[in-house]
Amino acid sequence: MIKKHLVHLCLSAVCASALWGCGGSGDSLSTTTATTQDQTITSNTNEEGSPDDQSVTSPFNFFDSVSSVTLSADGPNAGLSAYDLIENVFAAGSIEAPDMYPTDHTEVAHIVEDSDNMVGPHFVFLAHKVLDFNKGVESDRQRNEIKTYDKSPTALKGYQGETMQFSWKFKISNELELSKKFSHFFQLKAKNFSQDNSNGNDDQPMITLSGVDKDSTGNELQVRYSKGFNADGTSTSDIYLIKADWSSITDEWLNITVQATFAEEGAFYMQISRMQDNAILVDINEPVIDMWRGVSSEDFVRPKWGIYRSLADGDSLRSEEEQVRFADFVVEKGTAGN
Repeated sequence: MIKKHLVHLCLSAVCASALWGCGGSGDSLSTTTATTQDQTITSNTNEEGSPDDQSVTSPFNFFDSVSSVTLSADGPNAGLSAYDLIENVFAAGSIEAPDMYPTDHTEVAHIVEDSDNMVGPHFVFLAHKVLDFNKGVESDRQRNEIKTYDKSPTALKGYQGETMQFSWKFKISNELELSKKFSHFFQLKAKNFSQDNSNGNDDQPMITLSGVDKDSTGNELQVRYSKGFNADGTSTSDIYLIKADWSSITDEWLNITVQATFAEEGAFYMQISRMQDNAILVDINEPVIDMWRGVSSEDFVRPKWGIYRSLADGDSLRSEEEQVRFADFVVEKGTAGN
């Protein structure tokens, strides 16, 4: 057996299939009761520096790309602004930043560019506890996100039966204060053109990468899954595919890759690794899971990135400007091999 470097994290999951190296099925996600387990997560290199067994057999390695779209920053002193770069790829209207709405915080740009020695040029998403609203509406939450949507190119939208990969680099400071309700940084959401919520919906995201301030246990990284609506039209509760210590991902540049097959018997895989040493921190493997909410051939699934957080417990949030960093968004369509 190949020896592996070990990274110890305390993880929770609704089903063992969501944990590293385990199989899974849609049926195993029928409960919303999370069980806590201590798990050992392994990196993807052995002591000689070659890929380990899990890396070789990862479903990501068997994805055959047929189209690829990349969104990258070009640096703070280059020709185009962050907003121009984003809209040139995702389409005009793909930015939901406070300064895009006349009744919101318009005095500063909320997505800017920076550069460092690890990833080079990248985007910085800003959040201001008091000044930022939710798409121009003052409420119990605030939003600074980018998305693909109906006006985006077809290559950026996931239609029924398609398999897609989404990858990006991500860095977040340990100083950022998480809400006790929710702080979301990535979502996969359905876009439906039917109003029949008993068959499909586009309000509740299917997949969410989130951080939550848990009073009893500290800050927690979560990957949530939602089946949407029940047959009677009521919304389902979120299911936790994984929980981990939030500090395991902070103050480091991360590589995040998601692969999803958009079908009722679809698939979902997510891997988060640390760029510095390629250690795998999170590896979710759901080969049979409902990943479709559509009701017509026009419906699709779309990604969102940024910071979307609750203000319901505003007293626990910092008054200082918060920053979340993203680099090199890649959206691909292809086929999943065996």
